[in-house]
Amino acid sequence: MPGQTLRVVPHVTGALIAVTLLSVAAFAENNFEISDAPVAQLGWKYRVAMENLPGIDNLVLNKDGSLYATQELSKGAGKVIHIDRGKITTVISGLDRPDGLLRRGNFLFVTEETHNGRVLEFDLITKNMRTRATLSRPEGIDMFLNGDLLISEDIHGGRLLRVPRASGKPMEVILDDLKRPEGVVIRPDGVIIFAETASGRVLAFWNGVVNVIVDDLSEPDQVELAPDDSLWITEDVRNGRLLRLKAGVLETVLSGLRYPQGMSIGADGSVWLAELGRQRILVIHPSNSP
Repeated sequence: MPGQTLRVVPHVTGALIAVTLLSVAAFAENNFEISDAPVAQLGWKYRVAMENLPGIDNLVLNKDGSLYATQELSKGAGKVIHIDRGKITTVISGLDRPDGLLRRGNFLFVTEETHNGRVLEFDLITKNMRTRATLSRPEGIDMFLNGDLLISEDIHGGRLLRVPRASGKPMEVILDDLKRPEGVVIRPDGVIIFAETASGRVLAFWNGVVNVIVDDLSEPDQVELAPDDSLWITEDVRNGRLLRLKAGVLETVLSGLRYPQGMSIGADGSVWLAELGRQRILVIHPSNSP
């Protein structure tokens, strides 16, 4: 968008996050132990929304409160499922490590994180599916205003790519030689925010310039924007965290998570989180919410 000014949150170092935890939890974290449950930062609470979901990875929260989710299982066992009031329905089956997930209107878009992974478009009405692109370990996914897709390749030397809406048009390389880019999100002003997992950074790209938003993280995985303009980040490690960056302040919301993955944020500000290591979905709220 020519004429707009890039307004990037000042560079924040993850190691400087102020966290208040019970001494037992702090001791456990420092010794790389994990308690039976995540620890919520003061001011936050969570509940378990759904359990027994092997390979649970990325989520899309619908207006009716139901969820679409990917189960990143390999060799044709991967699925996209629909969860509605505890009932699970398989929407797409026979996938190989489905990871990224996006919904726009009546269409779902899915990435398969394999060497020759497909970027899929699935019509929820007709049930027709087509391949939009075949890439090397495609993962993160979002959509530009014109309907083109933004895709990341989760490899060393990975790329951010624009996959055109119209078939037959060439893909555009937005950035290359990245260190395992994973989660991506496009801000309303056109700024691309993405997690560079292998470098421990969250970066912003606009008009040919890359800026560091946060660094010194442990394998940042997915990023998501909330209605209040805060940025949510997960760390895909055994003792991972759910982080929130708001007004230049980075805070830990949950710690002691087991490989947290994708998020979806409700209109009420609730955060729905896939906790892969415990095969479940959590819902996070401020402590003062109902």
